[in-house]
Amino acid sequence: AGIIGPLRASMNLTKLAVYATELLPAIEAETGQATGYKQTGGYWLAQTEDRMTELARIADVGAMAGLHPEILSPEEIAARLNLLHTDDLAGGMWVREDGQANPVDVCMAYAKGARDGGVRIYENVGVEMAHARNGAVHSVETANGHTITCEKVINCAGAWAHTLGRRSGVNIPLQAVEHMYVVTEPIPDLPQPFPVLRDLEGRIYIKEDAGKLVLGGFEADAKIWTPDSEGPDAPFLELPEDWEQFGPFMEAGLHRIPGLAEAGIQHFMVGPESFTPDTKQAMGEAPECRNYFVAAGFNSIGIISSAGVGKVMAEWVTAGASPMDLWDLDIARFEPHHGTSAFLEARVQEAVASQFEMHWPYKQMKTGRDLTRSPLHDDFANLGAVFGAPTGWERPLYFASTEEEASLPYSYGAQPWWPCAEREVRAMTERAALLELSPFGKFNVAGPHATGFLQRLCTSDVDVAAGGIVYTQMLNAHGGIEADITVTRVGQAQFLIVSGAATRVKDLTWMRRCVTAEDDVTITDVTSTCAVLGLMGPEARGMLSALSSDDLANAAFPLGTSRVIQLGVAKVRASRVSYVGEQGWE
Repeated sequence: AGIIGPLRASMNLTKLAVYATELLPAIEAETGQATGYKQTGGYWLAQTEDRMTELARIADVGAMAGLHPEILSPEEIAARLNLLHTDDLAGGMWVREDGQANPVDVCMAYAKGARDGGVRIYENVGVEMAHARNGAVHSVETANGHTITCEKVINCAGAWAHTLGRRSGVNIPLQAVEHMYVVTEPIPDLPQPFPVLRDLEGRIYIKEDAGKLVLGGFEADAKIWTPDSEGPDAPFLELPEDWEQFGPFMEAGLHRIPGLAEAGIQHFMVGPESFTPDTKQAMGEAPECRNYFVAAGFNSIGIISSAGVGKVMAEWVTAGASPMDLWDLDIARFEPHHGTSAFLEARVQEAVASQFEMHWPYKQMKTGRDLTRSPLHDDFANLGAVFGAPTGWERPLYFASTEEEASLPYSYGAQPWWPCAEREVRAMTERAALLELSPFGKFNVAGPHATGFLQRLCTSDVDVAAGGIVYTQMLNAHGGIEADITVTRVGQAQFLIVSGAATRVKDLTWMRRCVTAEDDVTITDVTSTCAVLGLMGPEARGMLSALSSDDLANAAFPLGTSRVIQLGVAKVRASRVSYVGEQGWE
């Protein structure tokens, strides 16, 4: 719909979006091609006090980013825009920098600026796939049978990015849905400029377009759309109208602006819009193929994101590294299963709905769950574990002792689960606690050159005796931290690397890409092969000793050492490390 909303939920997303307010006027002046950009201001409307708390937090992000958000009362909103029904509002937020642009004109301006800079654009030519050689992009094959040799490629195919990536073995987790909005007939005497409206509890947005109003929204049951459902030659997709699906949006619009009842509908637009599992863009170099970059999955904020993403991607491609911290958007954050149709179709409706839902701290998605469990999942469940899946693995967030604790509400204030966590911390500091650590990323690095390879990557000296554990970082060429790990030497030419659960794909990709032709080394992902438990607390040694005949005394098994011990009927690797201020083993 062309909304330019620079204030996003996080600082990084805001920085990307703000650049559009600079580039759109500049590119119009540079190319002479209008973009339709104008600053109108915008209201974010809230019906609950919890939502007002969320808006206050977002406003602070905006203020730190140099924007000018204001928190308003219902009376202040009504005084500024009297066509709104405000009796049910708790308040809202005004953002001066909100605005709008014409998406078609913006694309034309980008294209003209690119052509003026020497870029060649081939229209009406489909792309079949990108080909790789020796693990890196080599060429692009077009639908008309031509092959274009290239060193790098960026997949910006929108709703088609997933399908296009899959042909080259690249996982791009996004799924398109049918996004709907209506355009009214001209409405006399609309305020000018008319501000962008976001009625968050109503799940709708409203903006002005040449004296008419555009009304759209994000429903809880969005309709799945796949590229295969339309012909490959369709240059612009307009899908069939669905008034039954759109009905709740229309009702919410009439409730918020009663005057809409007098306006006719000029056009009903239904088109595909792609969403990622976590509603954040998929950007960066694909883990599966060197020099295959991705900029897709924009979750209905493509126009506002386009300027900042274009700038960042240009720098990322030319320099080989992101110019800012974009880990929460990096495509390497996704696991392989995130790109499966079964997962995406289960998750995408929740992702669409979450656009205007409350963004609670520690909120867990409900769909696409129970896909990866540790061997002890059922044991933890029987002990009252309340599970989350922040990295794809089901793992205990806390343990409930009552039915009420098992279904605690979300909060922006004191977290209701703090008493549960307090019990667990007290158990750990007074006795011992068992922690589920199986989701940790775990990699075997082996070969004649394994020691030299890791010495080159790590900041600390990892050339220690067998059984030694080194906590260290891996740095990039700019001195930035790429990985935060422990390195355990398990043999003369073999090491066990343990990294964070959320960064498994990223860390594995980073290490593999650092292997040169001269390195005789293999890197194997053993994350799903090995379960990991942490036993931490002052009684940890006594508990382990009751199950093992091995000498676990401090002199025999000091901090920072690892070895295989007998634990009951099993042999396990026990590593004496702890990050909780008490003795412990993993």
